[in-house]
Formats: sequence, structure tokens, C-alpha cells
Amino acid sequence: MMTPRTRPLIALLAALLAALTIGGCAMAPDSGEPLRPAELETLVSELTLALSGEGSYRGTGKGEITVSGRTLKVAFAVVYERPGWLRADLRPELGTLGASLTALGTMENGCARMFFPARLLVVTGCVSDVAGDVAELDPAALVLGLPDPSLLSRLEGVSSSRRGERVRIAGHYGGANVVVEVNESLPAITAIEIARDDSDDRMRLTYGGHGWKSAAPVPRTVEMTALEGTSRELGMSVRYETLKPAGPVDRAEYEPVVPDGVLEIDWKELNIWR
Repeated sequence: MMTPRTRPLIALLAALLAALTIGGCAMAPDSGEPLRPAELETLVSELTLALSGEGSYRGTGKGEITVSGRTLKVAFAVVYERPGWLRADLRPELGTLGASLTALGTMENGCARMFFPARLLVVTGCVSDVAGDVAELDPAALVLGLPDPSLLSRLEGVSSSRRGERVRIAGHYGGANVVVEVNESLPAITAIEIARDDSDDRMRLTYGGHGWKSAAPVPRTVEMTALEGTSRELGMSVRYETLKPAGPVDRAEYEPVVPDGVLEIDWKELNIWR
């Protein structure tokens, strides 16, 4: 059983799961030349073509997860396969909180499970818990840095502006206001913000370092800030060190082996949120 002392430690790494399930400050209003519908359609086609490379990737890197003012530095290995599947192994960097927070995580169909072997604990959660229909946006791809450009075609009530090589597109989708920023010269999506209509939940992702790997659309850095009302707040940053095509992926082989009798809880049950 978890003690009051161990729960916050577990929750620090479980914050990565929360990052995938909540949706930060809003992007500032922008002004510039509006895009014509034909220009927006061309932009979506160019972004889609830029992402038409491999169907799966394998990478390693380092990151930071911050929750309630505390930061955990981690090293990670990740395998991603389109659409919507991700396996991530995380461990605290040497000299931090120790191996007890090593975690094995998977995400599929908008839901995630993180297994902490040393704690005999599984933490679960789904995007639909708080983000409604936005779960269709493939949260695994959002966190990896490969957001689907077809989102721009699905927005309702679209407004747009171009300033230099930067394009800003805003609209409504799945019960949320969505703002997307694009760098046309790359071309690539460089930022996404999602704000739910019926709550104060917000999530902002920014992507940088495009082109660090030739013929690979994955950005080198991913930054996320998220807020669910006034009760759950966190940040995450990722920097890839290696990246290569993964080839065919047998998802069953990557499923963590969880012993019988392991405690399984929903991420919102973690005491760090209370």
C-alpha cells in the first residue's frame, strides 16, 4: 500500500500520464493578412506531405516533468507507431529520486497505462476524461511532436492570419477552442493550444528544432504547459538525442508484463492532486 510519503514521488512520474490527459496561458491574439480558403487547403497538403515519411520511430532522449513546483529529470526511450500507439520507458537521471520511479508506459486509442515495477503500481487515464472529443487528435502524436495537419481542415469558425513565414489558425473542434501556429518555411506545426469550452482546462504544446534529423519530421524539442482548473498544473519538456525509423512494430511484444495483484488506480486518485 502507498504511504503519504511515497504517493507524491509516484505522482511526479505519473504526471507524464496526466500530461497526456489534460488540456498554460493562452496564445496572444495575432494580426496579419488572412489566408484564403484555397491557401489554407494548400498549407494542409504541404504539412501532410512533410509528415508522409516513416510509419514508426524509435528514439531516446532526456526530459523534465514539473508538477506542484517540483521537477523530476528523466531519461527515456520511446517507440511510436501511427496512428495513436506509443511505448515509453522512463527512469530518473542518476543522482535524482532513484530507481523506484522507473516507469513503463503505453498509450493506445487515447488511453495510457504506466507501470511502476518497484512500487507494484499501475496508473491509468484517458484523454476523454477531461478533453472530450479532442481525444481523436492522437495524444501520442501530440507529445511526440507529429500532430495531424488534418486538424486544420476539421476546425469550425476558422480565422487565420499570416505574418512573414508564420501562420496562425484558430477555430473550434470537439468542444474546445484550438489555436495552431505553423512555420510555412519548414513547413511544420510549431505550436498548438487547446482550451475546453466548459472548463478552465488548457494545454499548450510547442515544437522546435525541426530538421535536426534529415528526412525525419519529428522536432528535436517538445515543450508542454497544462492546467486543469486550479487543481492540477504541470509542465513537461523533451529533447531527443537519437531517432530512427522503427520498421514494423509488434505491439504485443512491447506490452509491459504486469504481475497479478498489482494495484491499479486512476491518475486522479493520486494524492498529489488533493
